[in-house]
Amino acid sequence: MSEITQHAIFAREFQRRVDELISWAVENSSDSNRKLMREDFTEARKAICDLAAGDGILKHIELEPEHGGPQYINDNPAPWP
Repeated sequence: MSEITQHAIFAREFQRRVDELISWAVENSSDSNRKLMREDFTEARKAICDLAAGDGILKHIELEPEHGGPQYINDNPAPWP
């Protein structure tokens, strides 16, 4: 197994575990005044998953819609005025 393949497996497993931890935190939040939401962890998730990706060999993988990711990402720039 190549080093890149091993790194990819590690990074994906790392992301899965981070997502599980976020889900657990959202489901078990004890603050009744402000419930945690998946969106509260967006920036932290990106930062920690970037650490797992290392030197940029792997591109950050966004959440699928069924896991709280966006339904639609507009990647077309607005027309120039």
